[in-house]
Amino acid sequence: MRIVIAGAGEVGYNLAKVLSEHHDVFVIESDEEKVENLKNLNVSVVHGNSANIHVLKSAGIESADVFLAVTGDDEVNLLSGIFARKFGAKKVIVRVGNPEYVEKPVMRDHPLGFDLVICPQLALANEVANILMIPGVVEFITLSGGQANMVEIKVDESPIVGKTVSELNLPKDVLIIAVFRDGDVIIPKGNTVIKKGDVVVVFGKMEEILKLKSVFGKPVVKNITIFGGGTVGSYIAKTLEMGNFNITLIDSCLQRCEKLDEILKKTKVVYGDATDMDFLIEEEVGKSDVVIATTESDEKNLLISLLCKSLGAKKAIAKVERGSYVRIFEKVGVDIALSPRRVTFVEVMKYLRLMDIRTIADLKHKITVLEVVVKKAEVAGKRISEIDIPKSSIIGGIIRDDKCIIPRGDTKIELGDRLLIFTTWEDMEEIEGLFE
Repeated sequence: MRIVIAGAGEVGYNLAKVLSEHHDVFVIESDEEKVENLKNLNVSVVHGNSANIHVLKSAGIESADVFLAVTGDDEVNLLSGIFARKFGAKKVIVRVGNPEYVEKPVMRDHPLGFDLVICPQLALANEVANILMIPGVVEFITLSGGQANMVEIKVDESPIVGKTVSELNLPKDVLIIAVFRDGDVIIPKGNTVIKKGDVVVVFGKMEEILKLKSVFGKPVVKNITIFGGGTVGSYIAKTLEMGNFNITLIDSCLQRCEKLDEILKKTKVVYGDATDMDFLIEEEVGKSDVVIATTESDEKNLLISLLCKSLGAKKAIAKVERGSYVRIFEKVGVDIALSPRRVTFVEVMKYLRLMDIRTIADLKHKITVLEVVVKKAEVAGKRISEIDIPKSSIIGGIIRDDKCIIPRGDTKIELGDRLLIFTTWEDMEEIEGLFE
């Protein structure tokens, strides 16, 4: 494929590095220092502004299979994306920082003609909220552009311990597709018993997955303190207001606090300096089950997290702009460090894999998620129960007419269906051979 990338910041550079291994990659960048860094990669560099028509044509935009607009400027990304579509790029992916341009964190088929628009700030906020909304969540993965989701849940003190899968009374359109236990993976049946310490992998629609809190027990998180009332912090607060939490949001800008106080209905908004120890003690942040640092400064987020934990906060989650800081933060005491730039990279790679109908997720390197298109007429019309797939595999979802169906044994598949299949690496080729 011919791939044109606008922007050679952290996201653009990493995308170029990975994609150039198997594709022809052209990178557009105006910053001299970033252009110099690209010399280490096997890419063609076009010096200039990606919103300039002549620059885009110099990168061969007319014959591009994919155009990725990931500069730090929303307007440049949007404008260059519009031009790229007009001049013939087959797929256009755009990153924006301002949530006013999108309705949700990851949006497919945008009205402006883009195939995918990613708002990393909202995607990160959504990830934090998802982790906190369901007891024991350790990972949350979005599949097929948000049409389906997969959640890994650690089972500790939970009412489901000792119960079989058939006894769980799961919400509609939710499946348990794997159980990790003592380093092994179990493809569960109805009589599989859930044990303490298991990591249960659940697949389904978001609105149904959120109902799992009534199955897995009450959230262990009650008191949440958010630092920073920008895009990420305010979106997290707004999302968490759907749950039964005591939420406090602290920001150092009085005007922003006054505005947020009008918007947020169930959140206590406090004006103050998050690095002032006396202020933190006065606000009793040490009693927080979770503190979430979302200010614009990585260093400040680290300091806030460590200060709050020293005062007694049980868990700290921090936003980290520089992806290279994630491991450092988690090494020195931050429980979860999340990078918006990393979110962009992951979402783009997921989408590109979807286009190739390849692996779209990898769970602990034991189970993989394939998206396979049904092309064989002899398979079409069969019920799920009639299809002889490997024992270690489950057809977890069917994407049909842009809707996700959670199938049962009597569900029939049709030509053109996109099947989300959970399987092992060993069985991947057999699975693809059954349908394509």
